Amino acid sequence: MKKLLLVCFACFFYLFSFAQKENSKDSVSFNIPVYLVDGVEVLSLDSISKDDIESVDIVKDPKILKYFYPRMGGLMLIKTKSQKQLRSIIQKYKEELEKNKKHPTKKGEIRIR
Repeated sequence: MKKLLLVCFACFFYLFSFAQKENSKDSVSFNIPVYLVDGVEVLSLDSISKDDIESVDIVKDPKILKYFYPRMGGLMLIKTKSQKQLRSIIQKYKEELEKNKKHPTKKGEIRIR
C-alpha cells in the first residue's frame, strides 16, 4: 500500500512539474499591457474618469518593455489632471520628511525603510 501511494505521489509530482513548465512557456506570449497612471502602476483603469485624463502615451519599445517582462503587451502612460494616484505617495513622503526633520540621523547611522 505504501509503495502504491509513493508511486502515485511521484506520478502526480512529475505531471504537476511538467504542467508548470508548459505554463511558464505560454506566459511569455501573453499580450498583457502595463498601465502607469501618473507614474504609479495600476491593475485596472476602472477608477479613472475619462474627463480626468490629460494625456495618454503608448510605448512598445522592447528596451523599455524588458523591465515589465513577461507582460509584453505594451506600456500605457496616462497623465491625469487630478493626479489622485500620487496623493497617497506624496503624503507618505511628506510624513517621512517631517519625521526625519524631528529625529535627524546621527553620523554613521543608516535608516532602512
